[in-house]
Amino acid sequence: MINKEKFSTRMLKRFYGVQGVLDEYRRNEIYKIGNTAFIAMFYYSLISNFLVVLILSLDEYKHLESILFWYIGANFIFVVFGISGYIIFATKSRHLVENEVKDIAYQKKRLINISIKQGFTFGVLTFILNGIMSPHLSELTSWHTVRFYIIAGAFFGLAMYFFQRMNLKKIKE
Repeated sequence: MINKEKFSTRMLKRFYGVQGVLDEYRRNEIYKIGNTAFIAMFYYSLISNFLVVLILSLDEYKHLESILFWYIGANFIFVVFGISGYIIFATKSRHLVENEVKDIAYQKKRLINISIKQGFTFGVLTFILNGIMSPHLSELTSWHTVRFYIIAGAFFGLAMYFFQRMNLKKIKE
C-alpha cells in the first residue's frame, strides 16, 4: 500500500520549494519561517492601515484615489520583496530547499523533463487565460501571440531548470 502525502504537506512543500521527504526538522523550520513572516505581515498591516487612515483624515479625503493607489503599491512591494524575499533567504540559509541526490546525472535529466513540462504548461495556460480575457477572444487567433507565448514558456522552463538545478547537492558516499 502506498503512503500518500496529505494535501497540507504537499502545499507546504510546493510553497516553500522543499523537494524530497518533509521530515520533522524541515517541517518545524518551515513553521518557524512561516510564523515569523506572518508576524511581520501582521504588524505591517496594523501600522500601514493606521497611517493610511491618519493621512486620509488629515488630507480630508481630497486625494483618496492617489493615496489608496500608493498604499496598494506599497503593500504589493512589501509582500513580494519583503516577505517573499525573507522566505527565500531563510529557506536557503537553513538548507531546507537543497535536494541531496546520489546520481546527479539522472537528476539533471529528470529536471530537464520537469522544466519542459513546466514551461509548456506555463505557456499554454497564459495563452489561454490571456486569450479568454482579451476582447472578442482576439488573442487566441493571432500567430504573433502564439509565438510570444512559446518564447515565454521556453524562458520560464529555462528559469525553472536553473532554479531547481541550484538546489541539487551530491551526497558523498
